Amino acid sequence: MRVKEETFTGVVDRFQAAAIGAGGWTDALRSLATATGAHTAQLIGLSADATASFNWMVDIPPEMPADFAAVDGHRPNVNSRSRIARRAPELTVLDETAFTTAEDCRRTPEYGEMIRRYDLAYVCLGPLMHQDGGMIGMSVARGASVGNISAEEKRLYAAVAPHARSAVRTQLALENQSLSLLADVMEAVSTAAFICAADGRVRALSPSAERLASEGRWLRLRDGRLSARNDADTLRVLEAVDAAAAARGGAGAPPRAFVVRDEAGVEPLLVEVSAIPGEHAFKFDAVALLIARSPRDAEIRSAETARALYGLTATEATVAAKLVAGLGPQAVAEQTGVSVGTVRSHIRRIFEKARVKSQLELVAAISARL
Repeated sequence: MRVKEETFTGVVDRFQAAAIGAGGWTDALRSLATATGAHTAQLIGLSADATASFNWMVDIPPEMPADFAAVDGHRPNVNSRSRIARRAPELTVLDETAFTTAEDCRRTPEYGEMIRRYDLAYVCLGPLMHQDGGMIGMSVARGASVGNISAEEKRLYAAVAPHARSAVRTQLALENQSLSLLADVMEAVSTAAFICAADGRVRALSPSAERLASEGRWLRLRDGRLSARNDADTLRVLEAVDAAAAARGGAGAPPRAFVVRDEAGVEPLLVEVSAIPGEHAFKFDAVALLIARSPRDAEIRSAETARALYGLTATEATVAAKLVAGLGPQAVAEQTGVSVGTVRSHIRRIFEKARVKSQLELVAAISARL
């Protein structure tokens, strides 16, 4: 029994390390599989509609999760393991005797073929926690030749489960804190930042983003999901978020940048979508960081930069920002309501203070510091 105690301690240590980023969830799951005589272990998040929000399994062919999804293996009407586990109280431990897998396989032959192909004849599983109508569950699977889990191995699984749940809760808390911190950082630099789920749901947003969405001129929130003022722009947003979700944990795909228009199709808003790092994160619904910048935001930043760099007056900084935006003296005069002669006088003083000789040099000098 001493060996089992040491095995138990080792498994628990790996789950605790995974929760704080000192180890990987893959290592923790593999140690659980080994300790229970299984050939694979799984940690899965099922949403309220029974779709898999994340599905981590160790030592399986890479195509297995896609095959599992293709036969609707997460669906309660297909998979009695999923159905019964979703109804069970947290930390309930269920072995194969609790399920009707043979009947499931007869009723859905594609599911049965998948079970046979990947040798998932016997499982021991249970819900670690229920949340938002869904479940985070853990399981181990054994092959047909090995047989059902033994009583001793089942006890070890049951002893590990509360520690696994604690590890999950720890990482969830850390991720929630990180999301809040990220939104706060974006607000500190006056950025409209949306932290989005793969389906467009917004997990967190900066106050600037909240104001932008409330205004509803370019982007808005509907039932917690981000959309644009027209269908084509909404599709661009969702496609960029999908790309960020696919890139997550990969080799660092570049951000996607594009423009969405207001309801009249006139005024632009620059949108940039980046993947949030993290291959193994429970906040599966936080996969993309969306930054929105209006032309007015860029003008304000240019004015502030010009004023700080060259000691411009407020009026001169406004004119400088419009020059950076590509406007000429006549257009600046029309926008500011003063004469072209007055604008040209401002421009001469700006050039003197910035020690430049042309609008092009001014644009280059200020843009390099934005």
